[in-house]
Amino acid sequence: MPSRVSQRASWILVALILILLCVFLPPLFNVNRYRNQAANAIGRALGHSVTVSNIELKLLPRPGLVLSGFVVAEDPAFGPEPMLRCETVTAYLRLNSLWRGRLEIGTLSLENPSINLVRRADGRWNLEQIVERASQTQSAPTTRTRPEHVPRFPYVEATAGRINFKLDRVKKPFAVSDADLAVWLESDREWGIRLEGRPTRSDVPVGDTGILRMEGRFERAHALRETPFNLKVNFAKGQLGQITAVIYGRDRGWRGAVSATAAFAGTPSALAVTLDTRVDDFRRFDIALGEALNLNMHCTGTYSSIDDSLRGIQCQAPVRPGLLTLRGDVTGWDGRAFDLGLKAEQIPLGRLVALARHTKKDLPEDLTATGATDALITVRRDTGMRPEWSGGGQTTRFALQSSVLKPDLELGPLEYTVAERQDQTRSRHKKPVTLQPEDSSLHVVVQPFAIPLGAPSPATADAYFDLNRYRIELSGDSDLKRLLSVARAMGIGTPPIGLTGPARIDFNIAGGWTGFARPVPSGSLQIHNSTVALPGVLEPLQLIAANVVLVNQTAMISSLEARTNDGVSVTGNANFPLYCSTPTECVIHFDLHAPELSLVRLNRLVNPALQTRPWYALPGFVQPGSDVLTRVQGSGHISIGRFSLGNLIALNMNSNLELNSGTLRLRELSADILGGHHSGNWDLDFTSQPPKYFGSGSVNRVNMTQVFSLLHTPFATGQVSGDYTMGLTGTDAPMLRDSATGSGAFKWTAGSLIRVSLTEQGAPLTFSSFNGTFALQKGNIRCQNCTLTANGTTYNVSGSGGFNRSLSFRLEPSSGPSYVVSGPLEAPVVEPVTTPSTQAGLH
Repeated sequence: MPSRVSQRASWILVALILILLCVFLPPLFNVNRYRNQAANAIGRALGHSVTVSNIELKLLPRPGLVLSGFVVAEDPAFGPEPMLRCETVTAYLRLNSLWRGRLEIGTLSLENPSINLVRRADGRWNLEQIVERASQTQSAPTTRTRPEHVPRFPYVEATAGRINFKLDRVKKPFAVSDADLAVWLESDREWGIRLEGRPTRSDVPVGDTGILRMEGRFERAHALRETPFNLKVNFAKGQLGQITAVIYGRDRGWRGAVSATAAFAGTPSALAVTLDTRVDDFRRFDIALGEALNLNMHCTGTYSSIDDSLRGIQCQAPVRPGLLTLRGDVTGWDGRAFDLGLKAEQIPLGRLVALARHTKKDLPEDLTATGATDALITVRRDTGMRPEWSGGGQTTRFALQSSVLKPDLELGPLEYTVAERQDQTRSRHKKPVTLQPEDSSLHVVVQPFAIPLGAPSPATADAYFDLNRYRIELSGDSDLKRLLSVARAMGIGTPPIGLTGPARIDFNIAGGWTGFARPVPSGSLQIHNSTVALPGVLEPLQLIAANVVLVNQTAMISSLEARTNDGVSVTGNANFPLYCSTPTECVIHFDLHAPELSLVRLNRLVNPALQTRPWYALPGFVQPGSDVLTRVQGSGHISIGRFSLGNLIALNMNSNLELNSGTLRLRELSADILGGHHSGNWDLDFTSQPPKYFGSGSVNRVNMTQVFSLLHTPFATGQVSGDYTMGLTGTDAPMLRDSATGSGAFKWTAGSLIRVSLTEQGAPLTFSSFNGTFALQKGNIRCQNCTLTANGTTYNVSGSGGFNRSLSFRLEPSSGPSYVVSGPLEAPVVEPVTTPSTQAGLH
C-alpha cells in the first residue's frame, strides 16, 4: 500500500515538472532568430515570397510555433496586393515525428485570414501555382497516424476569414466573410476541402445573405485544368432582397427565402455542373397576399475552362402542368458567343397572373386567368456579332377573372412574335418603335387582337415589349364602366369617380419593368351621353359630352357639359391625378360654370346627411372598402349666373372653391346682389346636420328698396355699403333666420324710412347719411354707435330690429325732442320722449 501511494506521488511530481517546463521553458528559447529561415522555407513550398514579423514557441495545450504578421506575397503578374494576410498563424507539431528526428506540422491554423482570389484576363487564377506545386510534392495523407518516409500533409484550417475577389487588377466588392476553411490530404492522390461562409459586399451594409457551404475532393494533377474535382455546394437561409444588395449594391425590393445546391464533377476543362435553386414565398417587398409563390429550377451543363464555355445547358422550371425549358451553349464569361433557346410548353396563364400579383402593385388579390401559352424563343450570337432573336408563341382560351371584372374578360387566342426589323414593331397607329443598329435586346410584338369592353363591337388592342419596357395600345368603342373595371384589374390608376355609358377610346399604356414604375396611360377618350358619379355629390350627373386626355398620370377633361336630373347644368373643364400617394396629392382641379343654382339644390347634392345610399353604390363607382372617397379633395374656380338663397338672388357669382369631404371653402366670393356688389369668404360645412355656414365680407351700394322687398314690405330707400361677419345654421329660410349671428359696420346714404315720420305733415324720415356698427344675435339686429343725419340734425340711434318684423329703436338729437320707434315693420309707432304733444304721422 505505501509503495502504491509513493508511485502515484511520483507521477504527480513528473506531471508538475512537465507543466512547469511547458510554462517556463518557451521564453528561454529564442526561436525568433529562425524567423527568416522559416519564412523562406514556407515560401519555397508555396512558390511565393513569405514574410513573418515574429515567431514564438508554445507548448500548451500542445507544442507548436506561433507566427505573427504572416503575409504571402502575390505574383506580380496578378497584382501588388498580397495573396494572403494573417495576423496569427499557429503551426502545431506532430510529437511522434520528433522521435524520428524530423519536424512535421500536424495542423496549420490561421486566425482571421484575408485571402485574395484573382482571375487574370487570360483566365488563369492566382491559386493555380500553389495547387500545382502541392500536387507535385510528395506527401503522406494527413490522417496517417505514424510517420512515413515522406512528411505528412498538415491539416490546414482557417477560421473567421475573409475571401476577396479580383478580376485582373480590379478588386470587386463581393466577398465571403466569416469563412471557415479546411484543406487536408485525404489519400496519396486526393485532397479534401471544406468551406463555410457568408456572402457579403464591402461597399454597402448587408445582412441575411445566407450561408454558403462547400465540401468535396480534388486529385493530384500536373495542371489545375486537368485536376479532377468532385465538389458539392449548398446555399441556404438567404433573403432575396439582401442577395440582390450583394449583387447590385442595393436592395432591389424583392423578397423570398433562397436556397440552392450545386454539384461539380470532372476536371476544369470538362466539368459537369448540376444546379438546383429554389425561392420560397417570392414577392415584391410591399406586397403581402397571404399566399406563397414558390419558384424552382433544375439545371445541368458542362463547363470548360479552356474557353470559359458552358455547353449542353438544360434548365427546367416546372410550372405545373406545364414546363419551362432553357437549352443551349454559352462561351465566355462575358457571353461573347451563345446559342440559347427558351421553350414554354402549356404554361398555365393563371400561374403567370399569380406571378404578376406578387410583382406588381395594385392588382386585385383575386385576379387569375384561364388558358395556357406555348412559346419558343431563340437567341444566337457569334463572336463579334450582334445577337439575333427569333421565335414567338401563342395563347389558348385566355380569359382574365376577378370580382372587379364581372363578367370575365375573354381575350381568346393571342399571337406574339419576336421582332427582327423595325417595320415589324410598327403599330396600327403608325408609331414604330425605333430600333437602333446596336439595339440587340429582345423585342416582342403581340399581334392585334379583339378586346371586349362592353360596346356592341369589341375594341382593338396590340402590344409591344422588350427587356426594359412595354406598351399596350387600345382603340375603338367601349362602355366606361367596363373600361374602368378592366383598368382596375390591370392595376392602372383610375379616377375616383363612377362612369357608365359609351366612349370612343384611343390611348396606350406604357411603362418599365424595373424600379416598380407604375404604368403610364396616355391618349384620349371621347364621351357622350354618359352618367358620372362624383365623390361628395350625392346624385349622378348626366354627362352630355366631354373630351378626356391622359397625360403625365393626369386626366385632363375639357369641353365638359353635364346636367343633373332636375335640369341643373354645368360646363367647364377639370383635371385630376390617376394616382394619389397622400391625401394632399389627391386633388381634383376644376373650372366650372352653372347658369343657375340654388342653395337648397346644392345642399341636396353635397350634404352627406341627406344621403340615401353610399357613394360606392352609384353606377360604376369604386368598390366598397376603398378609402379613396375620404382622400379626394377638390380645388378650383366656379361661376354661377344666378344663385338663389331662398328669395335672395345673387347674379354673376364667382369664387375660388375648395372641397374637402363635405366641407366647402369659398374664397374671393363675389356677386351682384340686391342692386349692389358683394365680395368675401365663406365656409360651408355639409357634414353636420343641419349644415353650418360662416362668412365675412363687404357689400357696396346695396339697394335698400330691394332688401325690404325680400320682406314684402316697402320700408326704406337708399344705398348701403359696409362689412360684416356672420354665422348661420340650417337648411331653410326660417332656420337660417333664427340662427344668424354676427356683427359689422355700415354706411347708408341718401335714404329714407318711408313708414317713419317725425313731422306733423307725416313726411317720411329722409336722411343724408346713416352709419354705425351692428350686432346680430338671436334674430335681432342691434344698432351700436349709430348716427343719423336728417335735415341738418344729427341723431344718435340705438335699439334693434328683429327678423320677426318688429322694431324698437330711439332717435336722440343733440338738442330737441327724442323719438322712440316701435311696433311691427308694417305699421311702426313713433312717440316723442320729451314733448307728449309731438305727433307722428304714420302712413
